[in-house]
Amino acid sequence: MTLAQDINIQIHQKAYPHFSGKVSELGVSLFKGTWWYIHPYIIVFKIMLLAFASLSFLYIHYSRQKLIKIFQNSSV
Repeated sequence: MTLAQDINIQIHQKAYPHFSGKVSELGVSLFKGTWWYIHPYIIVFKIMLLAFASLSFLYIHYSRQKLIKIFQNSSV
């Protein structure tokens, strides 16, 4: 009975590192594939975010200038 248990343990010890290597290779491959698929979308998102920030700044600047003119005209 103990001989069968020793064989079973030895089989698992030999198979586990191979399985672990395959799982890590699969994980790395999946990450690389996902990264190359998502990367262009990240770039587009960054450009859209920059454009939105620029438009927001221009809107705030324009509103500020407009408010300053209104207050200057009302105080005169």
